[in-house]
Amino acid sequence: MRFRNNVSILDQYTSGTLSKIAFYLLGIILLSVSSKISIPFFPVPMTLQTFVVYFIAASMGIVGFYSTISYVALGLMGLPIFAAGGGIAYIMSPTFGFLYGMILASFLIAYLSKNLFNKKIIRLLFAVSLGALIIFTCGIIHLAGYIGLEKALTAGLYPFIYSEFLKIALAILVSYLLIKKN
Repeated sequence: MRFRNNVSILDQYTSGTLSKIAFYLLGIILLSVSSKISIPFFPVPMTLQTFVVYFIAASMGIVGFYSTISYVALGLMGLPIFAAGGGIAYIMSPTFGFLYGMILASFLIAYLSKNLFNKKIIRLLFAVSLGALIIFTCGIIHLAGYIGLEKALTAGLYPFIYSEFLKIALAILVSYLLIKKN
C-alpha cells in the first residue's frame, strides 16, 4: 500500500464521510463511557478519559479532536457525561481545567500525528506526552484557583503520575500497532 502524506491513521483505514462520522460518534461514546469508569479521589477522580483522548487524537487525527470538543460541548449543554455529571455550571468545577486541557491536547496530538506513517514511534511519543503535559498543566492551574498550587499538585497530579505513564504507553502502543498493521 502506498502511504499518503499528511494523513491520520483513520484516513488510512477509511475513506468515506459516513465512516468518519461513525468514528466521530465512537470517540464521543468512548469519552463518555471512560468518564464513568473511575476511581474516586478528591477533588479529581481517576478516569480513563485521558487515555481515550490520547488514543482518539493520535489515531483519528482531527476527527478525534472534533469528538473531544463535541464531548465537552454536550456535557456543558447538560448531558450527564462528565465524571461528576454535566451542565454549564461545570465550568465552575475545580476539575474543569482538565476538560479544556483535553480539548487543547487533542488538537495538538491530532496536528502532530498527521503524518505518522513516515515517522518513527518517537514522534508519537512526543505528541502524546506533550498532550499529557497540556492536560495536566491546564487542570492544575484551574484547580489551583480553588485550593492553591501546592494542594492542586498534591490532589491533581502526584496521585496520577504512574497511572498516566501507563495510559500514555498504552495509547502509544495501540496507535503504533494500528500504524504498523496498515
